[in-house]
Amino acid sequence: MGTRRTSVMKAIRWKKRYLTGDSKLDERNEALVTLLADLRDELSKKEHCQEINELTERLLDLTKQRLSQSAKGPESGAEYDAAILNLLKNDFQLASLSTPACRECGLCDLEEDRIANWLSQYSDKQNGSST
Repeated sequence: MGTRRTSVMKAIRWKKRYLTGDSKLDERNEALVTLLADLRDELSKKEHCQEINELTERLLDLTKQRLSQSAKGPESGAEYDAAILNLLKNDFQLASLSTPACRECGLCDLEEDRIANWLSQYSDKQNGSST
């Protein structure tokens, strides 16, 4: 109860239509898509808690909305950027971690490292940006 062996998360792949013309933004968006694709692969291989499914679905939805807004220009998806960053920074520490609902699959730690890496790259690019 409360666990899943396979992921219901839909696949996401990087597509040329997501390109904005801003190479830094495109690189960051592509890295986020890769992070999600990797997470989906890991979720399909290990038994894990329902909470991680719900979180990744929210992240996937926000990312898809962000990518569709990116096509309108780099600044058009700022609200989705903020929502994605908030989700990754604040919600990824799952409540079920270290409780009976936790399956001790290791995915939380693995994804926390990947997310921290993505956030640090995002932060570095934001700080180094001239705009």
